[in-house]
Amino acid sequence: MNAAWQVPLVTLAAALGTRLLRSAAARHRLLLAALGCSLVLPFAGSLGFGASRPSMAVPPAASAGISGGAAAWTSLGQAPAASLAPSPHVAIAVAVVYLASVLLTAVRRARSWRRALALRRSALPGPLPEAVRIEAERCRRRLGLGDIVVRLSRAVDSPVTLGTRRPVILLPAGLVGSWKHDQLEAALGHELAHVRRHDFAWNAAAELAALPIVFHPATAWLRRRIRQSRELACDALVAERVLEARTYARALAALARSLAPAPAYTLGVADAGILEERVMSLVTGRSRHKAGVLSSVTAALLLAAASLVAASYAVAVKPGPGADAIVGSWIGRVAQWGDLPSVDLKIAEKDGKLSGRATFYLIHVTAEGRREVGGKDEIDMMEPSFDGRRLAFKLKSPDGKTHAIELRLTGEGLADYVEVGGGAEVGAEGHDLVVKMKRSK
Repeated sequence: MNAAWQVPLVTLAAALGTRLLRSAAARHRLLLAALGCSLVLPFAGSLGFGASRPSMAVPPAASAGISGGAAAWTSLGQAPAASLAPSPHVAIAVAVVYLASVLLTAVRRARSWRRALALRRSALPGPLPEAVRIEAERCRRRLGLGDIVVRLSRAVDSPVTLGTRRPVILLPAGLVGSWKHDQLEAALGHELAHVRRHDFAWNAAAELAALPIVFHPATAWLRRRIRQSRELACDALVAERVLEARTYARALAALARSLAPAPAYTLGVADAGILEERVMSLVTGRSRHKAGVLSSVTAALLLAAASLVAASYAVAVKPGPGADAIVGSWIGRVAQWGDLPSVDLKIAEKDGKLSGRATFYLIHVTAEGRREVGGKDEIDMMEPSFDGRRLAFKLKSPDGKTHAIELRLTGEGLADYVEVGGGAEVGAEGHDLVVKMKRSK
């Protein structure tokens, strides 16, 4: 419930914020922060960490009772709290469906992750071709990196970067020999830029954060924009430190004719599927824009404001009360009749099974117009069941008719007695009696 509206709210704030930021690296950071908020906010709210709020809506609640053989109705209102206590059946069903979908997605991603990491073993032994070694060393120095492992592989169709603590760059063995100098420099520079920015670690963290909310379309948008901004940020770094922007753009366009996208959970020069945007960003100079202080602060405030609103209006999930909330003696009164009894309930539990008895008081009017108790009927409950919010049971009256009854909890030791399907519905005209129940012990 929380993710259904909180994730789009945070995503909208992130989308507005990225339009203010001219720097691809700044947009990438903002989108990563938005994904983190999209994960944290629903869970924090569901566990009750969000600020509670009063409700403006006052939904009607039905309650009624049996008194002297007559049914009575009324409508009541109670502002809902900022929490949700689903019935056990609903909670179990939702949990099973949600966890099954997350588990299925996790299994698929784990397989892709293992296949990606297995690419390390495909690295060919032996030294690199001299031209590749010299170019890799030059790009490494320009980006201020230490020793980075660069290898050829027959298992990849495009350059890929793997690993965090010990990153490895794999180049396609069948294509390297056909690349021109600028193309080789562009490919190596881009992969080394991923290493310089620690993109592999950030990408892994983003994929893990997206897993619990992967069902939401807004999450897919965030993941796609994160990939795109990451590639644009790497292009900007290469154009700044390794290769002139227009030369790099021409090299990217030439590489795109022969390269395939990198496997899942790897980083490659042909990723994100936005070659035209990347080339235009380099040609027009947008790739070299820096993050302005004012725009960065404004974007951050937008995301913070959206997160604050989402946290303030979160709905907490709390377990419903157990059977001890209804076990005991309940006394029912009709407000218009003063202290005259209407219906009493005695509810017990033994070995996990509920039982009980209802006592109905027969009210008659004296010659002086006073109401008095003229007798009572005691009836055992049939098929009692409690779902955390209401006790449902059946009663068979002396005339042989079966009544479906609910005892609906409205507060600590308070409940409404309702006959289900007996005309006790909100909105009935001409009826304003209600049996309010209070637990006496």
